[in-house]
Amino acid sequence: MVRLTDGDDDESAADSDSILESQLNRRNYLKLGAMAASTALSAGVASAASGPEERFGIQWDRVVNAVDDLGMDPNGNEPIDDQLDSAYESGTLIEFPPGEYLATETQYWNDDVSRFGMVGTGSSHKDVQFVFPSGNNGEKYRFLEITSGDHHVLKNFSIQQTDDDTTTADIWMINDDGGLIEDVEWLGRTPTDNNARRQLLAYDCSSVDGVNVARRVYMREGAELPGYPDGVAGIRVQGGSVGEIRLVDCHIEQRGSSSFRATHTRGVLRVEGGLFKNNDNTNMRISAGDHPEKTSWIKGATVIMDADNLNEHAHDGDSLDSPEGLRIDSTGNGYAGVLIEDCDFIFKSCPTSRGIVSSPTWAGHGGFTLRNCRIQNDTSVQTIHADSVDTDTADKPWGVNLENVSITGSTRSQPAGAAVCIDNDRNGSTVQNSCIHFPNGDVDGVLVNDATNCEIVDSNINVSGQATVFSGADVDTSNITSGDSCPLPSADGSTGGDSSTTDDSTDSTDDSTTEPLPNEIRLVGTGTTTQYEFTVTDSLQASGDTIEEWDDIESGTATGWITTDGVEDAYTFSGDIDSFSFLEGESEIYVNGEQVSESTVTGATTDDSTDSNTDGSTDSTDDSTTDSTDLSHELRLVGTGTQTQYEFTVSDALEASGDTIETWDTIDGTSASGWITTAGVEDTFNFAGSVTSFGFVEGEAEIYVDGEQVTESTVTDAVTDSGTDGSTDSGTDGSTDSTDDTTDSQNELRLVGTGAETQYEVTVSGTLEASGDTIEQWDDVSESSATGWVTTEGVEDVYAFTGTITSLSFLEGEAEVYVNGTRVDPAVFSLPNTLVVEGDGTETTYDFMVSGDILNDPLVGPTESDDSLTNGKAKGSVTDGIDAFRFSGDITKMNLAGDAALTFEDNDG
Repeated sequence: MVRLTDGDDDESAADSDSILESQLNRRNYLKLGAMAASTALSAGVASAASGPEERFGIQWDRVVNAVDDLGMDPNGNEPIDDQLDSAYESGTLIEFPPGEYLATETQYWNDDVSRFGMVGTGSSHKDVQFVFPSGNNGEKYRFLEITSGDHHVLKNFSIQQTDDDTTTADIWMINDDGGLIEDVEWLGRTPTDNNARRQLLAYDCSSVDGVNVARRVYMREGAELPGYPDGVAGIRVQGGSVGEIRLVDCHIEQRGSSSFRATHTRGVLRVEGGLFKNNDNTNMRISAGDHPEKTSWIKGATVIMDADNLNEHAHDGDSLDSPEGLRIDSTGNGYAGVLIEDCDFIFKSCPTSRGIVSSPTWAGHGGFTLRNCRIQNDTSVQTIHADSVDTDTADKPWGVNLENVSITGSTRSQPAGAAVCIDNDRNGSTVQNSCIHFPNGDVDGVLVNDATNCEIVDSNINVSGQATVFSGADVDTSNITSGDSCPLPSADGSTGGDSSTTDDSTDSTDDSTTEPLPNEIRLVGTGTTTQYEFTVTDSLQASGDTIEEWDDIESGTATGWITTDGVEDAYTFSGDIDSFSFLEGESEIYVNGEQVSESTVTGATTDDSTDSNTDGSTDSTDDSTTDSTDLSHELRLVGTGTQTQYEFTVSDALEASGDTIETWDTIDGTSASGWITTAGVEDTFNFAGSVTSFGFVEGEAEIYVDGEQVTESTVTDAVTDSGTDGSTDSGTDGSTDSTDDTTDSQNELRLVGTGAETQYEVTVSGTLEASGDTIEQWDDVSESSATGWVTTEGVEDVYAFTGTITSLSFLEGEAEVYVNGTRVDPAVFSLPNTLVVEGDGTETTYDFMVSGDILNDPLVGPTESDDSLTNGKAKGSVTDGIDAFRFSGDITKMNLAGDAALTFEDNDG
């Protein structure tokens, strides 16, 4: 078993071949029955413990109560060390009732134990707290040191460091696979590394095929801030980690050093969501890793730097030294390829710093990609700096890729002179579909020094200096504009308007133009740290300026924090409150001015929002959407023996079915994501409504909806509930009822029979309805899709629709297809990507090539006779009109001469 060093920067992992040979498949572990333990608990404990049962997707041989069965003191007076150590064996889950548990000795566990858990039973993770001797007698105290085994669960408790500058406790856990640390918080103030180790949590995966998860780990109550290298980091993935560590929805704030760091690891770190705020040194520090199949990434995270406004846990004199936003860093190992996607970086105030996004020369990292990210820089810190790369040691590619990146803010200067600095030998770097808006001072857009084969294309660079500056560099540019503003970031990770109001102080609010919605909900703090989450059935928006950067509004769901007594978060909404819960703590709740409880808030607006007739009866025009809690549909994912990750969303309601869902599978409202590996093993869900999106992130599995096998491309059409019984409403003669034909549809689709027995299937992005009486009783039409038959030559099925045709296929036979009167090749609708060239009055010529197929987009209009489409190539010109195409694969060549606007969407990666 790999045993890591105690944490020098030159740490490395031992040979892991022997580990890999001994691994069992992760799913096989979960499906094992109760195993005979190699050692036994004392006779008294064994007789008191419950028998085998499953929790968190793991089969436990025994579940014991820390107080009743093991005799631990829940009042924090007597140490629990001996009882805890004696209970450590395979198949044991220890439940800790609310209380304080005193730990005075480190638990050194290296016994290859499988399936061991420590779980608090309180309603909040703060109900169970592990406490430690004050000052720890000058020692760097380690609570748990677990250096072997698999499927260890640490859940729903806190580690109390107190608010002094000497008491601390850290955890080091290595698992081969299946490790889970969830809803765990470090409370109190973290000392410097004179009284603590380098991090609060060291978390490693010792099997290449293993996956260990840390979900909702909180470190937000402050630390001493001595400056690098004397501060203590949050989470570190070390050199001996060779598998995958995943951080999900963690909140790490005001650490003395990096919130998380994974620079030596040969494995990967994958970060999903989370808030990382005001951490010294770096808020995020990561490398691509050296895994044989995987690469590290960060997706959906938010970084906030506001050094002038530390949180309420700061002490007098606390100040940040040199905080960065994100450092791409392999500490000389030469890794390449990390992805940063859908992230927001907000720098409001900051002392000296290397940059918001940087990769220093000494970091030894190759290329990296920023995709769909937003950066707001109101400071003088460098925005993006990819420093020169050592081509002798760094893996290829060396280039930096900015794809759909928005950079805004009120900065007046940049250390490199430009917002984006790409330095020596970053060959192959690209900036595409991006936007830079720095209107103040004297700031250039993109600087490239001594790099070859670079591109800046299809981007808006609206800056006070020059758009581009090249020194000894080979850079192709095309379609660079300079007149637009850019999307602003928001603390919830969504696009927050644009930067058109940016001057010396960025104004990202737009409340003056937002009309309040008819209902209001207010959450009023009671002095306890409280996290809430609720969903409404219609629209939701913040009320006034009560919402802070750590509160999140996405569609009809809000998640936020409220702490101070009397301070409130307020929202206006339409519809009803569909669900509400306190994830931690509690607050007062007011709906439309009336105080309600957590259990009654969902019914607070039902009577007011239900339309009724003058006779008091309920208007039934919306009956088709009433019963969203009738989870009558089933979705099953059955493993085929490949490691598979899936994600999907349904329209109404979703829940797990039975005990098929494991700890690494998640359900968030109406969305789910998870893993399935072993052939024949399944994940099953019940849902209401329809499947609105589905995709395999990795691998594949069999898909069954209501017992019928479907494919990845057809699963969204498997349930099309139009009436309460799920079938299409029809008239008494069996024909489709066309009384709703008043919809103003902009497009027409006609499918004309050729004499062959033909079944078709079509889906649109907007609405779809039958046109006239062309649809027979065997044709099935829902709101946005239809399946039907057309057989007789010349006979046609006709539909009116809005939006675009997202798919059209013939399940059997073939027919002629006409869109808006023009015959088209139906193959065009299987092409996922779009490209549009829109003229501005002067002639623009274009010439581009794709790696797949390309066809004219019939919904925009046919190309002219002088335009050509052959073998993946498109060539033509526009003046006042629009030429539009659908294609598959990637754009491999693009030339555009003129002022036309070029836009494209790459939907297949």
